[in-house]
Amino acid sequence: MVVLAAAAMAATLPGRTHGLGLITKRMLDELAIAPGTFAQINLWATLLGAAFCLPCGWLIDRYGVRIVSGAVVLLLAVAVVAMTRVEPGQLWLLAGLVLLTRGLGQSMLSVVSITMVGKWFQRRLGIAMGLYSVLMTIAMAVGTGALGSAIRQYDWRAAWAAQGWLLLALGLVLWLTARSRPRNSQIEFAREPADEFSGILPAPPRPQRSLTLADALKSRCFWTFAGSIAFFGMMSAGLSLFNQYILEERGLSEVVYHRVLIIGLLAGLVANLVTGAVVRPSSMPKLLAAAMALLVAAWCWFPYIDQPRQAYAFAVVQGIAGGTLTVLFFAVWGIAYGPQHLGRIQAAAQALTVVASAAGPILVSSTKDYWGSYRPIFFAAAGVALVWAAVAWFTRLPALASDDA
Repeated sequence: MVVLAAAAMAATLPGRTHGLGLITKRMLDELAIAPGTFAQINLWATLLGAAFCLPCGWLIDRYGVRIVSGAVVLLLAVAVVAMTRVEPGQLWLLAGLVLLTRGLGQSMLSVVSITMVGKWFQRRLGIAMGLYSVLMTIAMAVGTGALGSAIRQYDWRAAWAAQGWLLLALGLVLWLTARSRPRNSQIEFAREPADEFSGILPAPPRPQRSLTLADALKSRCFWTFAGSIAFFGMMSAGLSLFNQYILEERGLSEVVYHRVLIIGLLAGLVANLVTGAVVRPSSMPKLLAAAMALLVAAWCWFPYIDQPRQAYAFAVVQGIAGGTLTVLFFAVWGIAYGPQHLGRIQAAAQALTVVASAAGPILVSSTKDYWGSYRPIFFAAAGVALVWAAVAWFTRLPALASDDA
């Protein structure tokens, strides 16, 4: 299930900014569309696509992972292949298909992927999410590299269509193999025997208490984790889109830019594994606070960086923080609120992050236009992150979550 979930998250590539970015220039040149026009299409597609998260969560809770995952991937495959049939002058068709790739890929399939692990695991959810994060990152990196190579070797239409056919195959695999729960639910959802009859008598099943979406939205825990991690996603989207320009402003070359990407990825992978191994319900708010504090330090330091080795150190610190936040975002909902309504709760959190990610590039580019430099956005972001760190430190998970769960 961890491997299937990681494959599903990697399959969101056509609906993500860096996936669409690989074909944007070639596609716009061929279709005679101005970059500014496509930027508006992308903005509204991302914002409207966030709404796809909410019915997805309800569908998962109602019909299960197998049906929803297969259907979403197959519909995404159709939308991806259809994009290769767009001709010049069909602007509205392109806009509709970009909306579908955002809604089905970035929004719905992300919810499906995270929920697959959250519904299957309980006792070992932290470790499972750490491993899932590593596999997902590797798969996403390989998929991005393969797509970029195919676009350069052939053309964007052929490479994009090939993605669609791969999605079709994955959808069939998910339909045949994905499940919402283990056959023996006591493997993950029952308490261990704790008396002198341990190993002789079966352990009584643990009451599977779960909180609803309404309960989650009323809790401080939900807004602390969803809000702080959505804020990080907003900054990450804006900074990553303009990362090369930002580093050039600090006098650093394109070579440094590519090395920073690799170093940040490796640091994030290590943080994924470590966080997954050590995370416990009681430690989650403290880990969230620590990750936000690391971001405060990194963002306050960055405007003074002017040497490659400093940029590499910055990438390590930010990568550790980002890797920690990734695992926390994937794991906290199932631990804090239980499995019964997990799809709806994770869908609400995912919708918030998608909306925030749409605002990130606008915020970063507007800062540059107004101040003539990217430096102010780092100081402002550090101030907000500091507030989130303080809020997280004093946050507690609902009583439902316990370290022996």
